[in-house]
Amino acid sequence: MKNRQSPKNNKNKYDAFIRYSSLGFEMMIMIVAGTFLGYKIDQWMDNEFKGFTLGLMVLSVIGSIIYATRKLLKK
Repeated sequence: MKNRQSPKNNKNKYDAFIRYSSLGFEMMIMIVAGTFLGYKIDQWMDNEFKGFTLGLMVLSVIGSIIYATRKLLKK
């Protein structure tokens, strides 16, 4: 006799997968948007040192980590 999982248990696994994968995509979008904005500002200001790109990239990584932490602790 095979040990089958209940449909409720399967649903919980899929819900967790969807929740964490969507959180990963949200973090990725935040980081890419911050980096792109910094790149465009540096391009517009014709900066030799890409300070806005570096700064906004770091800020977007920190912001996305804070966002993910708050969202994970919320549940």
